Amino acid sequence: MSTTISNAFISINDIVNNFIISYTGPGKIIPDSKRTEIIFHARRCLQEFAYETLKSKMTDTGNIPANPYIYPFPTDLVAIIKILAGNPLVEFTQSNNNVAPIPTTPPAAGQYFVDYTAKTILFNSADTGDALSIEYLSNALTTDETAAIPKLAEEAMYVCMVYAILSNRENTNPNTLQRLLIEKTDKLERAKSRLVFTNFS
Repeated sequence: MSTTISNAFISINDIVNNFIISYTGPGKIIPDSKRTEIIFHARRCLQEFAYETLKSKMTDTGNIPANPYIYPFPTDLVAIIKILAGNPLVEFTQSNNNVAPIPTTPPAAGQYFVDYTAKTILFNSADTGDALSIEYLSNALTTDETAAIPKLAEEAMYVCMVYAILSNRENTNPNTLQRLLIEKTDKLERAKSRLVFTNFS
């Protein structure tokens, strides 16, 4: 069963903002916390998710190059979600001849060919110079606040962040930490299990 990409992801920046509203402030579980501290722990929590089960969605922008019309992969690209190009941007379609090696006949205008071995994308010469936007799954979970992670992991992220912040503070009730640790472990495992069986393609 497929999951719609546009509705299935949430950015790390939104997670941080939601966390600040829901968990910090007078009367909340974390009375005071700086945004930098929250971002730090959000990234630390992301590292607890295995790369195989929690890929992030990123966007790379540029222009379709001139001869040989080949665009290199972003260094963190795992799989392409979709490619938009042109002025204005429209979604390109993947070439039917999308098997390695790169074909001698280039894809038609408005199409692209992906060579995952060479880590390149081939376009038609007619599209040279067009604006380009590549949405892709990435392994750069902790490097950019604009990265998006599956919403299936959102709740687990909040619990993990609460535990991480409170465990680094003095005078936190040990019973509270124990409860949060159990809840964190449970939600992380549940999120991973659900993500393994979710198709984002």
